[in-house]
Amino acid sequence: MASQNLWALPSRDVKRAVVVFAVVALIAPASAAAHATLIRTVPANGVVLAQSPQSVRVEFDDGVHVAPGNAAVTNDTNSSVLGGRPRAVGHELLIPLRSGLADGVYSVRWSIASNDGHREQGVLAFGIGAGTASPTSVLGASSPLSWSNLVLRALFFFGVLGAAGATVFWLLNRRVLGDRIRVPLAHALFFALLAAFLGGSGMLHASPPGTRFALVLKVAITVALVGGAAAALAPTVPLLLFVAGGCSLALLAAPTLAGHALDGDQPRVLAPLVDIAHIASAAVWLGGLLALVYVLPRASDEGTARAAAVRRFSTSALIAVIVLGLSGLGRALTELSAVHQLWTTSYGQTLIVKTALFPPLLGLGWLNRTLLIGAFARLRRSVLVEISLLAAVVIAVAVLTELRPGAATRPAQAATVAVAQPVTLPPLNAVVEAREFGSLALAVARSPGAVTVTLLGSDGTGANGRNVTVDGAPTSPCGSGCYRASAVAGGLSIGIDGKRLVFDLPAQAPDGRALLRRVTSSYRSARTAVFDEHLASSPSNGSTTHFEVVAPNKLTYRSPKGFAAIVIGARRWDRASAGAPWVPSPQAPINPMQPYWGNPTNVHLLAPDVLTFLDRRVPAWFRVTLKGVRPARVEMTAAAHFMVDRYAGFDVPVVISPPPSR
Repeated sequence: MASQNLWALPSRDVKRAVVVFAVVALIAPASAAAHATLIRTVPANGVVLAQSPQSVRVEFDDGVHVAPGNAAVTNDTNSSVLGGRPRAVGHELLIPLRSGLADGVYSVRWSIASNDGHREQGVLAFGIGAGTASPTSVLGASSPLSWSNLVLRALFFFGVLGAAGATVFWLLNRRVLGDRIRVPLAHALFFALLAAFLGGSGMLHASPPGTRFALVLKVAITVALVGGAAAALAPTVPLLLFVAGGCSLALLAAPTLAGHALDGDQPRVLAPLVDIAHIASAAVWLGGLLALVYVLPRASDEGTARAAAVRRFSTSALIAVIVLGLSGLGRALTELSAVHQLWTTSYGQTLIVKTALFPPLLGLGWLNRTLLIGAFARLRRSVLVEISLLAAVVIAVAVLTELRPGAATRPAQAATVAVAQPVTLPPLNAVVEAREFGSLALAVARSPGAVTVTLLGSDGTGANGRNVTVDGAPTSPCGSGCYRASAVAGGLSIGIDGKRLVFDLPAQAPDGRALLRRVTSSYRSARTAVFDEHLASSPSNGSTTHFEVVAPNKLTYRSPKGFAAIVIGARRWDRASAGAPWVPSPQAPINPMQPYWGNPTNVHLLAPDVLTFLDRRVPAWFRVTLKGVRPARVEMTAAAHFMVDRYAGFDVPVVISPPPSR
């Protein structure tokens, strides 16, 4: 790679520093595009329902788009039970099902594309009817990484880096090489931009429309097309070489604009700047080598001009190695959160392969600079081998951009996944309360002399193998995600893996079923309601949405982030951001005045205006603070679903109408 400058330095210490930077650059991840992370599915995988659901809802931590491959079938006959076309609304994928599904087991495959164009698939199974066997899916999910996509990404990256780097080589050597460089450079830019155009066009064809990734690709292939046409005409129209070079440099922004640096959890200014610096330095490295092999021999004869061009490239490559190392280190800090992810994740394993290519590149660099610098023909052959190894690095980068970064990869739990079961729920007579505990739902059920702790994972199954204590005493397993211990009167100190939470939960409390029936009836009879809902899947991932609902079938919601929806009967309109056009679609009629709970048990009056209970159908734990017989605050704790609704009023004036047409 930057063979010319690794060994051109007068100081041995400086040489070592450059080598260190280069090692860091190879170990550090490339700009990895973001993936939407699955939060939960409703219904959860493996659950058995009392009645047929209207749809399957798949929730993510980022905006998603519908991708090909969604399916819903009955396990008995493998016939489709889709009730319409799947649609994506904000962070959710909705898969409609046929109404009135018979008792049995059903399998669903969801398929989405995140905003950066990456596809993800998953499967789930659910049952309908008491006594249904434990549901398992008969559908499979394919891996998002395919050979065709890998080849297209590698072709695109190679073209972008090659064209930009060759342009930098030309700008550095215009005065030295004169007009003789124009024709070979134009040829080099044409083929590099052609590679970028072909790779980008192929990726765009396979990407769902509407994503940031697709938008960036459209612009990139247009720029590559214009630049390629200019390069083709540059041998006869010299000024067009500047157009081709400008397009080549502009393409350097495409990987950053389409990739992970623009994620919401990244530093808004620093991350894109570091990412562009990383890509630009890699371009100087790769494109300079390509120019050294192809352009320079055709632009100069043996002599001082060629030697001067080689030395100028050596200086630029030295700067590129340093920038590449520093920027790569900055990107690595966000892509890997633990050392073990190098060998426990596909992303880390690809990094190891990428790093393994460095020693031979380093050896070639030493050979080129110390032994072959005076023999250009032999130097050129050696650099060809170096470029081949560098092409392998580009392929590794193409793989990395398709894989989830190590920091975003959940730990492998193969054994747990194989035996994961729906959570074991507490006794029917216990007083219950629940809270968010990181990504887990933590519920406590207390009855005279005994305490049951329930840990519900984000996938809807019980979280087993945790170190759970009650008042400092160890617990005994009582089922999937279930831990039980004896307890004395007073507050409860619950320990989970060394962290402590205190619950003020009595062993006995007044029966609240009659009051909850009145609250439910009052809720259903309301004509309108206005409330703000805060929904989170973890302590770091939440959003607030304002709802207005009108009986019998109207609602509207809007988020500070800009997305909004209007539902009126069998029609709905969605928009992705403030000012964006409203997109109409069909809608199964809904009843907005139906409270979230449907099958409450363990209903107790914990305080004069506070009801706590458990809906075993979901399962979800509720704490409802009342104002009369209407909710003032509803807290719901479920799998990766921590919700707080604050009601501004019932039966207040609300008008919901279709959005204005443009």
